[in-house]
Amino acid sequence: MQFILESQARAEARMDRSEARTERMEVRINQMEARFDRRLQAIGKLVQTGMKLLNQVATAQKELAAAQKVTDRKLRLLLDSLRHGKDGR
Repeated sequence: MQFILESQARAEARMDRSEARTERMEVRINQMEARFDRRLQAIGKLVQTGMKLLNQVATAQKELAAAQKVTDRKLRLLLDSLRHGKDGR
């Protein structure tokens, strides 16, 4: 009978240690999940910011291309006027 009581006491002590480890692991897991969530939100914000910047760059490139076309046209007109000047050359 004494053996059974001692075995029961050891088993309960092991169970208590196991429950304490489980609780510590749950706390760690919750902390890791919180860090993961914060990092995921930060990555989402970076992606949104990157998309906004890409849109701004695309708009600027379109404006630059339009301005370049105007400049090219004016340069061609200038060169043509120099080649075919008023003095008949």
